[in-house]
Amino acid sequence: MKRTLAKAKITLRDIILGGQDGLVNVLGISLGLFTAHTSTRVILIAAIAAGFSEAISMGAVAFTSARADKEIVQKKTSVLVFDSIVVAVSALLGSLIPIIPFLILPEGYAVIGAIVLGGLVLFALGFLGSDGRTTKKTRGGFEILLIGLLSAFAGFGIGLLLKV
Repeated sequence: MKRTLAKAKITLRDIILGGQDGLVNVLGISLGLFTAHTSTRVILIAAIAAGFSEAISMGAVAFTSARADKEIVQKKTSVLVFDSIVVAVSALLGSLIPIIPFLILPEGYAVIGAIVLGGLVLFALGFLGSDGRTTKKTRGGFEILLIGLLSAFAGFGIGLLLKV
């Protein structure tokens, strides 16, 4: 088993998969709750609960989907478990990104900070995950940024629509 785990490598794909998903989901929840005029305390509780739930779910999905993939089936179960843990930890770390501004900034600035910090991390994930020259890397950064922010702003729209 030690040899199998030694051969397992942390892939950028797994880090991006978990990190982007955790970040976007928690940013969307935070934006939706903020727009609905929810208190920072409630936003933090919901974001932390969602982050942990997301991490567990992403790890499990990474494992079950990898096991179902015929190309990956040849991998040993211990490698699939390791890869799934990488996705889960990345999702948890990604979900913490939008929470940071709510911990250190006043409410009105926290939401802006969450969007800016989340956007920077999304761009970095897309940039690092792209192959090729700098122009392709920049395009990859903007693609992930756009997809991530559009997804997160869905939460903003729901909060606006269902404002309490």
